[in-house]
Amino acid sequence: MPNTPTPDPHTSSAAAHRRRIFLQSAAIVGASVFLSRVLGFLREWAIADRLGSNATTDAYYAAFTIPDILNYLLAGGALSITFIPVFLEYFTTRREEEGWRVFSIVLSVMSVLLLILLIVAEVYAPVFTHWIAPGFTAEQHRIVTHLTRIMLPAQAFFYIGGVLSAVQYARGRFLIPSLAPLVYNGMIISFGMLLTDRWGIEAFSWGVVAGSLLGNCLLQVYGVSKFFPQFRFSLNLRHPGFRQFLRLTAPIMLGFSLIFVDDWAMRWYGSFLVPASITWLFYGKTLMRVVVAIFGQAAGVATFPVLARLVAEEKWPEMKESLQDALRHVILTIVPASVLMAILSRQIVFLLFSHTRLQLADIEQTALAMVIFLAGAFAWGGQAILARGFYALKDTLTPTLIGSGLALAWFPLYRLFAERWQHLGLAAASSLGIVIYAAVLGIVLFRRLRLSLFPLGSFLLRTAAASSVAGGIAFLLERRLEESVSWQSMTGSLVHGAAASLTFVVSFLALASLVKLFSWDKLRLAFAGKGGRKPWNI
Repeated sequence: MPNTPTPDPHTSSAAAHRRRIFLQSAAIVGASVFLSRVLGFLREWAIADRLGSNATTDAYYAAFTIPDILNYLLAGGALSITFIPVFLEYFTTRREEEGWRVFSIVLSVMSVLLLILLIVAEVYAPVFTHWIAPGFTAEQHRIVTHLTRIMLPAQAFFYIGGVLSAVQYARGRFLIPSLAPLVYNGMIISFGMLLTDRWGIEAFSWGVVAGSLLGNCLLQVYGVSKFFPQFRFSLNLRHPGFRQFLRLTAPIMLGFSLIFVDDWAMRWYGSFLVPASITWLFYGKTLMRVVVAIFGQAAGVATFPVLARLVAEEKWPEMKESLQDALRHVILTIVPASVLMAILSRQIVFLLFSHTRLQLADIEQTALAMVIFLAGAFAWGGQAILARGFYALKDTLTPTLIGSGLALAWFPLYRLFAERWQHLGLAAASSLGIVIYAAVLGIVLFRRLRLSLFPLGSFLLRTAAASSVAGGIAFLLERRLEESVSWQSMTGSLVHGAAASLTFVVSFLALASLVKLFSWDKLRLAFAGKGGRKPWNI
C-alpha cells in the first residue's frame, strides 16, 4: 500500500459529507434488510406452521447445501465485492465503454460455466446428497435429493442477479437490489402457505425458484436497464478487465472459508443428531441474523462502494476513517441488541412460534441455540466490514486464506462439540469460530493499514461493559416478573419483553454516556451533516 499522505485539514467537510452519506445509506439499506429479515423469519414461521420441526424439515434445510456450494464455487455471493472494484476502476477513469465490455464478458463466461455445473449437479445429485448428510435415513436422502434438484436452477438466477446488483451498487443505487430478498422470501412464503397441502415440503422449494427468478433476476434486469447497459455476449478470456476480475474472484471460488463451512458443518454433524436438531439450529441462527443483517449487513453494503472508490482515488486517510466509522457503528448497535435478545430469548421465540406446530420443547431448544449464536453476532457483523476492507484493497486472497485455514482447523471441533453438547455444541462452535475469524481479520487488516487496534478494542470493551451491566439489570427484572407473570403466554411474553426492553434501553443509554461511548450533541450534528465531528468517542 502506498505511504499515507499527511491529512489535509480542509477535508473535514468532505469527511462529514461521506459520514452523512454512509449513515443515510446504511439507514436505507438497513430498513430494507430489516424488512427482508422479517420476511425471512416469516418464511421459517411458515415452515414451522405447515410442517413443524422434524426429520422432513431437517431434510429441507440440508437440501440447500449443494446449491450453496455451487453458488460459492462461482463466488455468486461475493459478486458485489469482486466485481465492483473492477467496474469502478473503468468508470472513475472515464472508460465507461470498456467497463460495460467487462460486464458482458463476466456475465457471458460465468453463465456458461454455471450451466455446465448445474447439469453435472442435477445428474449426480443422489451421490452428492449422501456426502453432505451422511447421517440421514434412506427416506431423508430421497427427500434431500428431490428438493436439491428442484432448487438447483435458482443458482443461475442468483448469479445473473448478483452481477446486475453489483453494477447498481457501483453506481450508488441500492433500492432495487435491496428489493430482491423481499420478493424472494415473499414467493417462498406464498408457495409454502398456499401449496403445502397439495405439494408438501417441495412447495417451499418451488418458491425458492420462483423468488430467485422474479426478485434476484428479472427485477435486477429492470434496475440495470436504467443505466443503458451495453451487453454483448462475449467469451474474450484475455481481456485485462476479466483477468483482473478472475484474479479477485479465484481465491473465493477455490477457498472454503469458515463463513461457508459453518452452515455446512451444522448440517453435516446435525444429520447424526436427534431429528429436528438442524431445524432448531437454523431457526435460532435465523433470529440471530436479524440483528446482524440490520446493522452489520446494512453497514457493509453501504460502506463497500465508498471504500472501493476511496482506494481507487488513493484517498487513504478518508478510507481508514470510513472503515473505522463502519466498525464502530456495528459494535454500538449489534452488541447491545444481542444482549437484550439473549435476555428475552424464550419470550421472543414463544411470541414468534407459539401458534405453529412447534412444541414447548422445540421453543426452548431454539431459544437456547439463539442465545449461543448471539454471542458471536458482533463478530458476524464485524467480519463483513473487515473483509470488505480487504476487498476494497483488491485483496481477496488474504481473507480467503485466513477463512479457509481456520475452517480446516475448526471443522473437527464441530464434531467434538456436537458429541459433548449436541446441537448446542454446534452453535457454540459456530460462535467461537466466527469470533476468532473476525479477530484475525482485524489484526491483519489494521496492521496493513498501519492503524492501532487499541482505540477500537477499547470502544468494544466499553460497549460490552455497558451492555452487560444494563443486561444484568434487565435480567433481574425479568426474573422477578416471572414470579408473578409466566412468559408461557402471549400476554406474559409481551409484558416481559416490554418491561425488560424499556429497562435495558434506559440503563444502556445512561451507561453509554457515562463511559463516553458517544456524545449526544455530536451524534445529532453527524446526522444533520454539520461539521466534521465524529459521533463516536474513542
